[in-house]
Amino acid sequence: MTNAHSTDLYTIGKGILQFDRNDDAGLPTGLRDLGNAPNFALVPSVETLDHFSSREGLKKKDKTINLSVGMTVKFTLDEYDINNLAMALLGEVSGGNLINLLASGQIEGRLVFIGHPAAGPAYRVTLWNVQLKPTSEVPFISDEWGKIDFEGTVQSDITAHPTQEYGTIEEIIAS
Repeated sequence: MTNAHSTDLYTIGKGILQFDRNDDAGLPTGLRDLGNAPNFALVPSVETLDHFSSREGLKKKDKTINLSVGMTVKFTLDEYDINNLAMALLGEVSGGNLINLLASGQIEGRLVFIGHPAAGPAYRVTLWNVQLKPTSEVPFISDEWGKIDFEGTVQSDITAHPTQEYGTIEEIIAS
């Protein structure tokens, strides 16, 4: 384990992204490797409420409180696996090789990232309950490598994980 102020902490991130999609009854269907993911990022958000003093002619901010905190996740996939395509098109796979388009109104489940960086520390990110939505077109004709973008809202799972209701990030220590 290293401390701050170390060049060993500079990161070139790489890793494996997995998803355990819930079925229509909300039950997990099994953790699945999503293939090559050239982008994976967590985006925290904070909603604040400012208070301003009205004691003088010029308003001065004298207090800010947090009203809510949240997190979104963003990632890109570039493998056109049938299950990835089904997620991107809000569909469900039928018979192993057919996608019923727009058959699923919601994509929800557990998202896991296992870091294998080219440089820097490795982390395992586990998000217990993420609601995903596709955020890009799905190009079937292109002069570039095809890619599929997703964004997800990290939701509380306090019932199953009362002390870590949103997820965890764990440093992977090499043995």
